[in-house]
Amino acid sequence: MSQIKNIAIVWESETGGGVNSYLKYLLQSKAFLDKQITIFTNSSNRGAKFLIKDFKEQKNIKFIFFNSYFVKKRNFFQKLIFYFLKPIFLIFTIFRFKKILSNFEFDVLLCTCGNYGIFRSELAAILAVKRSKIPVKSIVICHACIKPPLFMGIVFKIIDYLLTKTLTSLITISRATKETLLNNSNLLDSDRLQGHVIHCGVPKNKFLKKNYLNLKKIEDNNFTLKIGMVARLSFDKGHEDLIRAFSKLPAGYKKKMIVIIIGEDERGQKEKLKNLVSNLSLESKIQFLDYIDLDSKKIILSLDLLLSLTKEFEGFGLSIAEAMSVGTPILATNVGAVTEFFNNDCGRLIKSGEIDDIKNSLIDFCDNKKNWDEKAELAKNKIEKFFNAEIMGNNYMNHFYQKLHK
Repeated sequence: MSQIKNIAIVWESETGGGVNSYLKYLLQSKAFLDKQITIFTNSSNRGAKFLIKDFKEQKNIKFIFFNSYFVKKRNFFQKLIFYFLKPIFLIFTIFRFKKILSNFEFDVLLCTCGNYGIFRSELAAILAVKRSKIPVKSIVICHACIKPPLFMGIVFKIIDYLLTKTLTSLITISRATKETLLNNSNLLDSDRLQGHVIHCGVPKNKFLKKNYLNLKKIEDNNFTLKIGMVARLSFDKGHEDLIRAFSKLPAGYKKKMIVIIIGEDERGQKEKLKNLVSNLSLESKIQFLDYIDLDSKKIILSLDLLLSLTKEFEGFGLSIAEAMSVGTPILATNVGAVTEFFNNDCGRLIKSGEIDDIKNSLIDFCDNKKNWDEKAELAKNKIEKFFNAEIMGNNYMNHFYQKLHK
């Protein structure tokens, strides 16, 4: 049986986000430790620097940086022009990757698509492998799929067709993500690609319960509970819902808590949220922290309650799984894949966008914290048994070998 020795990963991103933790957990699982891993990523990927730090002890991983046409800051008119030129730049990128990848030998090419339906370098890398006839198994890992606008939808029908002729396999990180592919693309219409679900996993917790956060000086320091969100500052993540719900709490409950919002700004959302906090006179109760150079589990361990309030879709919900693994109580919205591993036995699920439900849940958390802590312990046992990183790593490697020898 042929052995898998070399794996190439193409990952294009601006901030990294949950894909950072996902890649870290996957590549630090035992199944990947004896493989030579080459990660191709764009030089503007701010999340890559955190992964480089995380992998500094792993001699089997190296990074190759490239310049991306698709992840660049542009003004409105540049964006408008570039929108219609994306298919042309995709062709340029295919030829660029044909040259880049021909200098390496690898058995499996993994491409992580945070959102299929958007022009990305990962698509070019897969098509480049087909064009250059490099003998490698090409596998896409899809975290979500959006429906392209009308003009680009026509282009993506062509891309769908080419990928179905090129890909060895397509992995989705949840059943909900697979459903978005079925609804918004033609990728899974062929007999060759069925879509294989491998859930994300997190390693067992190795950190002590304590405060790892360096909070700014707090005027009102009588609080006893730290509640927070760990997510990029994007409208769809529901930070505004938390702020508005907190503002509606009775004064006694506000005094008991402080809100910590941790995440990297996206499209000026941070300024909008800060203005809302100011308008509601909550500056002394709500703190914003930028993306912190800390293990995300340490961040979540520092909280008494994690909130995940995504409005529409969650490809998996890795921060929820991380909170489960460290025994931090959770309040989450029942969107996307969240219900595939989290339910009311593990914490509390609510409908998205329901401000009063968030407010009432915060009151209940203060009044019945012991009950929430007991559920968090059940959640910890569940994630360790069914959704740990070693299971994820083994499932991926078994799938690779299955496709390699098919």
